[in-house]
Amino acid sequence: MFKKILVAVDGSDHAINAVSSAVELTHGTGATLFLLAVDGCRPLKGPLAELAEAEDLSRDEIFERVLESAVIKAKIPSDTLVEQLIRVGDPAEKILVEADSIGADLIIVGRRGLGAYAELLLGSVSRKVLHLAKVPVMVVNV
Repeated sequence: MFKKILVAVDGSDHAINAVSSAVELTHGTGATLFLLAVDGCRPLKGPLAELAEAEDLSRDEIFERVLESAVIKAKIPSDTLVEQLIRVGDPAEKILVEADSIGADLIIVGRRGLGAYAELLLGSVSRKVLHLAKVPVMVVNV
């Protein structure tokens, strides 16, 4: 049984599906979900850039919105324990460091990311997490 599940989120539908999968795993267990958004310090593109421009948001505010959106879109029940985390740096590295820091039992990522942050949940980053994580990693494919 998992007690601490770390889920990487970036605002993409794949990340929302990853959060939804985590919610299913925590149902009735008392486990805590740790939602992690990583600012990779790359120029914002796509929906994140549009949001920043339309609402004149700082980078911190953008990633706060990404986390809030994940909670709402994944329909996380109010009785689920959720911690929201924002980190800055290399996405794979931050996922691994945070998993160690919180003592995660499981890391969940979506198969694809969003726009400029596709690397957060795709390709070399997901491979790096899969190969270097000290705990099981679930890649949500849909």
